[in-house]
Amino acid sequence: MKKQITELGVKKVIESRGNYFFLRGREKIVGLRKKREKWAREKWVIAQKTAAKLERIPGIRLIGVTGALAMNNCKREDDIDLLVITSAGCLWLVRLLIVMLSPLMKIARRKPGETKVTNKICFNLFLEENHLEISPHNLFLAHEVCQMKPLLNKDRVHEKFLWGNQWVKDYLPNALNNEAMKQYSNSQPVKAIVSLFDCFIAVLNKVAFALQHQYMKPKMTSEKVSLHQAFFHPLDLEPKIRRQYEEKLKDLTILQ
Repeated sequence: MKKQITELGVKKVIESRGNYFFLRGREKIVGLRKKREKWAREKWVIAQKTAAKLERIPGIRLIGVTGALAMNNCKREDDIDLLVITSAGCLWLVRLLIVMLSPLMKIARRKPGETKVTNKICFNLFLEENHLEISPHNLFLAHEVCQMKPLLNKDRVHEKFLWGNQWVKDYLPNALNNEAMKQYSNSQPVKAIVSLFDCFIAVLNKVAFALQHQYMKPKMTSEKVSLHQAFFHPLDLEPKIRRQYEEKLKDLTILQ
């Protein structure tokens, strides 16, 4: 990567100011990035405090920051997007506990339909640890998978998450740490022993799913929910992101 950046610098395709690199003629974005990094630092404090509170809830295996905050490139008025990975068979019980306990834990949770969401917590993605593959496979979601930053990571669930989404290499071949992936693949997973208690929890989880899905159904737009995964982001950003990506590639080609 350093070699390519150097070559583009020699050709004056890109320029730099301090640790910031930008396409020729776009030096104004440096000031914007500095502002966004300042806003991001404030949001990271809130996210870390939230994760510390949620760690007490049984069944939570990973809490990660996604979206613009994960890249320290958020707007002041943005909310804070969190991914939650739960133990197998208890996603909807965990979500129910989060919804019920957030007010008691003084977590400012973003609610459906809210427009003023500055620094509120948006639980926009829930996964069970045995259903980690993100779909559909596209450039936008590949980037989201790779940029996610874990705040809580029990028993290498983050590595397991990346291992379960190796399809991202079709879009971003250099994004994953291949050595970490190799170490994870060589480790022997502990075989789970299903107990009567686990079966009881699984039944309760199905009931919790049915009740929550029934409540959410009239309000749902583009959300995608199932027993093992829940995607609550109402907007499909893939077409917009791909269009912007292709425009940037054209700009880069023109500058060369």
